[in-house]
Amino acid sequence: MLAYLRLFRWQNLLVVALSQYLFRYCIVVHALKSQNIQPFFTDFEFFLLVLATVLVSAAGYAINDYFDLRVDRINKPHKIILGKDLSRRKAIFVHTVLNIIAVIIGLYLTYRVRYIPLAGVFVVVPALLWIYSIKYKRKFLIGNIIVALLSAIVIAIVWIFEYRGIMISYDVNIQTVRINQLLGFYLLFAFFSSFIREIIKDIEDIKGDMKTGCRTIPIVAGVRSSKRLIIILIIILIFFVGYFQIFLLGLEYDLIFAYLLFAVQIPLILFINRINLAKEKIDYTINSRYAKFVMVAGVISMFLFCFYL
Repeated sequence: MLAYLRLFRWQNLLVVALSQYLFRYCIVVHALKSQNIQPFFTDFEFFLLVLATVLVSAAGYAINDYFDLRVDRINKPHKIILGKDLSRRKAIFVHTVLNIIAVIIGLYLTYRVRYIPLAGVFVVVPALLWIYSIKYKRKFLIGNIIVALLSAIVIAIVWIFEYRGIMISYDVNIQTVRINQLLGFYLLFAFFSSFIREIIKDIEDIKGDMKTGCRTIPIVAGVRSSKRLIIILIIILIFFVGYFQIFLLGLEYDLIFAYLLFAVQIPLILFINRINLAKEKIDYTINSRYAKFVMVAGVISMFLFCFYL
């Protein structure tokens, strides 16, 4: 069981579930109830949506390790699971089972919102993760963009499914501007923070990637240029979060403004210096964890909207 939890990156799965639950219950539900509108999905049905998302994510990690075994033997031999604690055949089997369960759940939920094409999310995403693992992960830039986009989709599907359900349940015009504004912020935050972390991980794994013919950003452009790109992305993220904070001040959401300042903005500013000073593999390993801390801190900020919406 411990081996499976490590294979599925259980900490990352918790972040996936946390981000979906916080966005639904602290933003969507509060915004709807302020208009006397009840959410479409029951708590159990929303749990199924989160479960399907988590299962697809877990399956993605399993297939990624399956195809990355050769690289991992060089980059992180002490963390290898497949071929040691679990067989590669089990990884493929579990990957298949998890995706099938996710598709079944997806079909049920899309039936509930009367829009079966939405089930394609639970087909296209696993297929994209498979292609990413065998091809795009080793390509210049495109692999990083795919992961960043998938990180954003995790939050987006919460509102996509809920909105579709509400549209078939209520014969009224609902105000979605505030939800859409907050969704836009968290989508872009997830995209940029994930993009930054992926480049850091590519620098961390450059040794094994070079030996196995990968064409990641650090290999093609060099470590120094990759660090410059990371810093540029961090600066963009700082300005973007700053713009959002000004927006929050206009709404008198002072508590969220202060939280983002101390939990996200200041750590991002300090992050620039950490990237500049990084030299060894261990430095990038620590910076990867630091990037995850900033991502989680941003996700937790959703909780504070409970006091305002």
